[in-house]
Amino acid sequence: MNRANEQHQQEVSNLKRLLDKAYRWFPSFKRFLNMEREFLQCGFSEEQTEKLLHGHTINYSGWLHSNEYRRNALADNVSAQVIRDEKRNLFLHINQMPIAQWFREQFKINQEHKRTLKR
Repeated sequence: MNRANEQHQQEVSNLKRLLDKAYRWFPSFKRFLNMEREFLQCGFSEEQTEKLLHGHTINYSGWLHSNEYRRNALADNVSAQVIRDEKRNLFLHINQMPIAQWFREQFKINQEHKRTLKR
């Protein structure tokens, strides 16, 4: 049992070294891994996430989750795409606006709609 544990620890150590090299050699690699996690948490499928990470635009209908607001927003036939900013950073955009801004607008619209219903 001890030998198997040592082998496992050695494999983990080797994988960590390889990952560290990949992060140094390909600085955007870590960002892509984080983006994949974020897209999946947001509600995109693995297939949709892969398309987004390859630079494709996808059409999406369904619920999107905001970790920042801890709420869901209905996305009705929106266009999603990863876009580079001026500093060459990658960001997810919904209908040509950064996703954080899109969520803010959706929640603002939802609050205004609730206020008009109360009147």
